[in-house]
Amino acid sequence: MTQPPQPTTDPHGQQPPQGASPQQSPAPPSAPPSAAPSRSGGIGVRKALGIAGAVVVLAAVAVGYFLSQDGADRAEAGDCLKNNGDPIFPDLRVVDCGDPDAAFKVVQVLHDTVDTARCQGVSDIGYEEQADRARHKSGKRFVLCFDGIKKK
Repeated sequence: MTQPPQPTTDPHGQQPPQGASPQQSPAPPSAPPSAAPSRSGGIGVRKALGIAGAVVVLAAVAVGYFLSQDGADRAEAGDCLKNNGDPIFPDLRVVDCGDPDAAFKVVQVLHDTVDTARCQGVSDIGYEEQADRARHKSGKRFVLCFDGIKKK
């Protein structure tokens, strides 16, 4: 004669509910709800990254502004220039005349023209710049008449 299966107990000493097979284990008890995270008083990572990003953008704008202040479009008669570019694509910048990189001295500035021939008899070199050039988009049209600075 066979005996009916005896109900088995789980490791915690509990019996499965009636009608459940002995292989099924009861559902684990639900965990208590977690408490809300405490505020430590510090700033969050997102906020810190946002502030750092804003600082970087402001610094880039400031550097761009100050670099644009010494361009050829700001040159006046008597200013000295250096070329940060090359002879084909010059990038003239105003520098102190005592600067060892100073290569040219502005003799005359001609506004609203690109006719470098007007510098003949006035200076050694005529340099023109206008808004449609790829490297300089100052929106101005002008010619700089300047002489080379003789190095001692």
